[in-house]
Amino acid sequence: MVAPRNVMAKQGYQASPRERAGAMAFAAVTTLLVFLIMWRMGAVTGFGDGKGTHLTAIDLSAQGQDEEKAQKQEQKRQKQAESAEAAVSQPVAAPPQVPVPGKVEWPEGFIELSRNDYRATDISNMKRAESGGAQQVGAGSPGDSASVGQGPGGVRLFAAQWYREPTDAEIGPYLPQRRMQGDWAMIACRTVEKYHVEDCQELGESPPGSGLARAIRQASWQFLVRPPRVNGKPQIGEWVRIRFDFRAKKGDPDRQVAG
Repeated sequence: MVAPRNVMAKQGYQASPRERAGAMAFAAVTTLLVFLIMWRMGAVTGFGDGKGTHLTAIDLSAQGQDEEKAQKQEQKRQKQAESAEAAVSQPVAAPPQVPVPGKVEWPEGFIELSRNDYRATDISNMKRAESGGAQQVGAGSPGDSASVGQGPGGVRLFAAQWYREPTDAEIGPYLPQRRMQGDWAMIACRTVEKYHVEDCQELGESPPGSGLARAIRQASWQFLVRPPRVNGKPQIGEWVRIRFDFRAKKGDPDRQVAG
């Protein structure tokens, strides 16, 4: 059987202009669709001026390693900066201050007393209390410290009482080598916190010029003395009188704080 188209051709059939136009339009649309598909797939790389774009290969693994290395370096710099700030901001503890014997500077000066003043300071004429030296004569209430005269600058002096007696090892390095039976030294000190005393002044010594009062004054930074009591209350900042009597056998002082 012969195809109709061949028959039509043999018979001299010719397509009409409308049919030809439709066929051309169909061919153009088909070509355009194929071109778009190829372009989306990357088969077409350039137009017109011949300058087409080229595909670029990117090594994502190498880029990730560089970023990770940069992050580690940044973290390391931050840790170093934090360590430096912590070292700067950390306070440095000051070393504890230990009192060094002989390096404490005390106010110099010898207060001259009259014969009557010396006689008034002689505790052998006074009655000592059984509590360890605190005198009760003239006290305002039971347990109050007695006033025993005036000290430097006219301040009132009280009879004192040891909180802890100094040892021979504490005061021995300050005392002169030659001491006789009946030698004595007396000082006046201002009481401060924690039973310590300061601003000690020399009141007298026997024999005069023996240096015993100066020695006791220089060793007084180690003394622990109870503050005087007035109306049953301790008076920190008041002045007390301390006397040392020396014995001939061993040269050890008899520590009497009750003036």
